[in-house]
Order: sequence, then C-alpha cells, then structure tokens
Amino acid sequence: MGFFTDSLGRQTVFQKPNAPILGWALLGAASFLALEDENRERLRVASSVSLALWAALELLTGHSGFRRSSGALTLTWLWRRFVPALRG
Repeated sequence: MGFFTDSLGRQTVFQKPNAPILGWALLGAASFLALEDENRERLRVASSVSLALWAALELLTGHSGFRRSSGALTLTWLWRRFVPALRG
C-alpha cells in the first residue's frame, strides 16, 4: 500500500484541493461560459496552465508515489496535447 500512502502511512489519494487545481476547475468552467471565442481561448489556456502548475508541484513534492505519478502523467498528457499545436 506504500504507493498510495505518505511516509507516515496516511493515504494520499484524495486530498483537499489546492489553489492550482481549483484554478483549473474554475477557469475551465468559465471557458465554457465565455461568449466570445477570444475570451474562451484565453480562459482555456489559463486553465491548462493551472493544471500544468498543479502537475509540476505534484511531480516535485507529491507525498506518495501515486501523487507523483499523477503529476507526471498529467504533464505528459498536456505536453502531447499542446506541443504539436504550437509547432504547426
């Protein structure tokens, strides 16, 4: 069970949300409600940046293997999603 617990044996799968993950959720919801395409895109990008920040923090400081893996997988997914769009 060590993959899902921290060094004190506490489970770390479900934790209270932190600011970057709340920013991701709120900005993502706002992007769906935006009336203008330009605003929708800006909110979507800001939402993705918040998610990338959360993932980087989990990768670097996550309290369990599960949290660090979640960060790594999320960063990989974001990279695969956005880098091809930036290139062309």
